[in-house]
Amino acid sequence: ARVIAHALKQLMEQSENVFVMGHKYSDLDALGSALGIYRAARNRGKEAFIVLNESNAAIETLLDKIKLVEEYRRSIIGCDEASMRISDTSLLVVVDTHRPNFTECSALLNRTNKIVLIDHHRRGTEYIQNTVLNYHETYASSTSELVTEILFYMDEKINLKPLEAEALMAGIAVDTKNFTFKTGVRTFEAASMLRRAGADTTAVKQLFQDDFETVLFKAEVLKNARIIKDEVAVAAFEDKVNNVQLIAAQAADELIGIRGIRASFVLGRKSDKMIIVSGRSMGDINVQVILEKLGGGGHLTIAGAQLEGISMKEANNLLEKAIEEYFDEGEEEL
Repeated sequence: ARVIAHALKQLMEQSENVFVMGHKYSDLDALGSALGIYRAARNRGKEAFIVLNESNAAIETLLDKIKLVEEYRRSIIGCDEASMRISDTSLLVVVDTHRPNFTECSALLNRTNKIVLIDHHRRGTEYIQNTVLNYHETYASSTSELVTEILFYMDEKINLKPLEAEALMAGIAVDTKNFTFKTGVRTFEAASMLRRAGADTTAVKQLFQDDFETVLFKAEVLKNARIIKDEVAVAAFEDKVNNVQLIAAQAADELIGIRGIRASFVLGRKSDKMIIVSGRSMGDINVQVILEKLGGGGHLTIAGAQLEGISMKEANNLLEKAIEEYFDEGEEEL
């Protein structure tokens, strides 16, 4: 992290301006780590922009707080404006994804040769190739953890505003399910740094609050869950709601909290043509391997997939087949 921080600091100082982008359908880890990199660039006296096309239920509360500050309002721009502003003297930092087609604005990848990648997801087949600096550490809990370490080593004292520290803390919390999964010593050290930088844990907790309608809908999803293989919970919902990904993820988290359940999957309809799948496990069932069979990916304990052009019944069948294959492969290995 110290070497990466030093190299990133030099790249920022040698660039005219800095652009940061995460993945489509941004989450708190992507937005939190983007804010951290934004602050690192501003600390170098550089003009910096966060590329974000639209809000969603997962980041809405944080984004509303961010947009109350004029500095951030000016600095959060869409893909079209970023494409006009970026040049070959700009530095582009991609956070929380390594898949070019999954970035917020893939066109930017062809507009500059100075690309930095910071990610913690297990490497997939798609990968951003032309990077000048690559910090891809799958051991880390989150990209926010990696960015926090970079900020710590970049200056003698970690220089963050409280809202930025809270955003990074929220990024770590969301990817570790409140410091439960993929949590190492360095995760707590990063959280300690952010607490010293002014992160208010109560304010972080408030970023995860849901409205009443969301809670009721999530309860309905859980009510219709079924158990397969005696230890895998599966739930699905057809209703098109604005925060489908958030509900699917939270419902999967709730199901994994049931005694005896080792993995959970929730399918939700995002649009007429797309169904999303959110997978969770306690660690002994690899949901990433299961969802990779459906074209998705992620981590051992947290993974997702998108299925296009099929019905919910077909999606359920594909998921069940993938689960069956996973268990059959495991038995063959034994």
